[in-house]
Amino acid sequence: MKIWIDFINTPQVSFWVPFIRAFQKDNHELLLTCRDSGNTLELLKLNGLDYQLIGKKVGKGFFQKLLFFPKRIYQLYSFIIKHKPDVAVSQSSFYQPIVARILGIPCLYTNDNEHARGNFFGFYFASKVILPLPLKNEDFVKKWPLKSKVSFYPSVKEAVYLSQDPDLIQLIPGRKTAIYFRPEPWSAQYYTGPLNFFDQTILKIATKHKVIILPRDPNQSAHYQQEKFNQVSVAVKPLKLKDILADCLLFIGAGGSMTRELAVLGIPAISIYQAELLCVDRYLVDKGRMKINPTISYEEINMELEDHKKTAKNTAILEEGKKSFLTIKELIFDLK
Repeated sequence: MKIWIDFINTPQVSFWVPFIRAFQKDNHELLLTCRDSGNTLELLKLNGLDYQLIGKKVGKGFFQKLLFFPKRIYQLYSFIIKHKPDVAVSQSSFYQPIVARILGIPCLYTNDNEHARGNFFGFYFASKVILPLPLKNEDFVKKWPLKSKVSFYPSVKEAVYLSQDPDLIQLIPGRKTAIYFRPEPWSAQYYTGPLNFFDQTILKIATKHKVIILPRDPNQSAHYQQEKFNQVSVAVKPLKLKDILADCLLFIGAGGSMTRELAVLGIPAISIYQAELLCVDRYLVDKGRMKINPTISYEEINMELEDHKKTAKNTAILEEGKKSFLTIKELIFDLK
């Protein structure tokens, strides 16, 4: 079977890699397309994956995205019609379900961000939709056309792919020395919060602790390489999760999957996301795996460091992730 996966943002690479490995093991053919966004290309290369680049970087502005959208739809259509995949799957590609519907390709769509406007295209045009269980009680899943095609998997998407890498679990114990910080998503359509709001706190933390910044794109990298940030380290390329996990004493994230990844793996994680909270984040807070504090102070961070040994190490979420992986995989093959 030929399986088409479309990537439009960085976290989608981590999500699909274990599925890709499983598909390759079973001798299925992969057709990977991607848009140049965030660290997407770097992560695809890091995982040794062959892909077709379709679509350049696009800014955050509404009109920029509006103009880019039909252009990439046409580019995808022109490429995919020549390769004739059997099924299409994506984790929040808003383009793929439209192209798949036009070409009559069965399509599975999933997303864990209920605020993403592009969900309309995935929910309407995809053949099947599968969402994380924390979204089950949201009003939109009970409305047409979603209610006739939606199903749910346990836990959160980060638990799905992390559950397939048992070597990561072995890295949780050990001496940790660094505080990692993932800035806010500057260019994301769904993000409406302030920019660079945590800079002064980062500078304070760096006077006493080793701080490593994980920028989302070259613009953020350039920002944190200014002279005033000479006490912090900036990752010059995307780091593998195992490299972060091996040294992470505390993770502070201004939104995104990486904060949830560390939380799922039992590392003390604090979300300082400045926009409306996602259902999946509330789920991890309820499970005691993550804390939410958008206005956290330097003093409060020091208190968290003193309390980090109390973080739960249970693996229930990862066990749910294993079940979810099998559920999603079976649904993909049921499309054909």
